[in-house]
Amino acid sequence: MAFKPAGLDHVNIYVRNAERSLRWYTDLLGLHTQDKAYVQETGKLRAAFLACDPGHAHDIALFEVGDDALGPQKGQVGLNHVAWRMANLDDLAEIYQRLKDRGVSLHVADHTISIGIYFSDPDGNGLEVYYELPRSQWKREQPFTGAKDEEKGRFPGPWDEVLHPPAAAAR
Repeated sequence: MAFKPAGLDHVNIYVRNAERSLRWYTDLLGLHTQDKAYVQETGKLRAAFLACDPGHAHDIALFEVGDDALGPQKGQVGLNHVAWRMANLDDLAEIYQRLKDRGVSLHVADHTISIGIYFSDPDGNGLEVYYELPRSQWKREQPFTGAKDEEKGRFPGPWDEVLHPPAAAAR
């Protein structure tokens, strides 16, 4: 093949209420609102385009489908989650605390080369925020297969309380 994509660029997701989702994504993740589309007849927000970097068109688009729309169903074919890479562990710790402060249900996973915090938006769309070690620190060729438990624990932070409950309590 003479060509390949330069990278994965953005995702469009359906939400029940675009206004609510716009507030949620900008308040929680600090995303920049690049553009909004309105229903011409009613003036109601139909879609919002958000970006991590104001110099980029968008990373995620939120399209309203209405309050009665079914949410994602467990075990059905479709998108599992959208992941947001954080620049460092301090940024990940900050968003972890924001999620906890808002009472958002979450799951933390140490993947040996990265640590991920999994949660859902108000419409049940799966999300992850994570930090990944630089490639030179992976200590392996393949990032996920063959990981050993002793390789875990390179990501100290406030999530220790859920990753290592007895160790966190002993401190």
